[in-house]
Amino acid sequence: MADAYQTIVDKLKTNLHRSFALLGFDIIRKRPEEPELPVTGTFPPHDEWLSLGQPEHYFIHDGYRHRSEAIYFADTQNTDQWQKEVYRFAREVFDQKHLTAVCDVGCGSAYKLITYFRGANVVGLDVAKTCEWLKTKYPRQTWMELDFKTTPQLSADLVIAADVIEHVLDPNELLSYIASLNPKYVVLSTPDRNLLRSGTHSGPPHNPAHIREWSFSQFEAYIGSRFHVLEHFVSNSAQATQCLLCAPRRTE
Repeated sequence: MADAYQTIVDKLKTNLHRSFALLGFDIIRKRPEEPELPVTGTFPPHDEWLSLGQPEHYFIHDGYRHRSEAIYFADTQNTDQWQKEVYRFAREVFDQKHLTAVCDVGCGSAYKLITYFRGANVVGLDVAKTCEWLKTKYPRQTWMELDFKTTPQLSADLVIAADVIEHVLDPNELLSYIASLNPKYVVLSTPDRNLLRSGTHSGPPHNPAHIREWSFSQFEAYIGSRFHVLEHFVSNSAQATQCLLCAPRRTE
């Protein structure tokens, strides 16, 4: 009887492997001598997957450890390895809504801004060190130093802040700054903490340049407390990128 049972189990396993292979998947049985995969960090328990925190904690759940110091992240050598889909989406919005001017807050190398917004009126904002590099690299474009305490004299129908908010100590300052630019639409992106390979549900983030990271539901709750959320989706699951289109709340 035991032998018959084992035969049935073996046959089921074989059929399962074949089924997954046809779908393009493969099940690999770990050999005893192979080391465990180095998964670091913590992942959310099932009952906390959609958990929300208090507004004063940017809607991130209680107990999350936020970093207290920001470090400069040099992005000038990057091209479109990250957030490419975010800029392509932003360009679609730009064209569909018949917009004319775009402002990229935290533009970094500005490669994606220059590439995906050819023919548009563009302005890039970043820290002083990056602006110096940009003015040398692209002297014909407009680059301005990013200062949350001063609203620049510019007009932009669309504001982009691609993977910037997780680097900022007080993201409320960033959102207030974006609102002060009086755009028609805003495209934001940030890592979805629940999709990251090295999960850090309780913080701080695995990336030392990140102050905090939001889950999908937490990010929508936070941005929705300040803007009208129009669209929210994962633009690149492999890179754990969530993207959000919103519009400022207009006071009557």
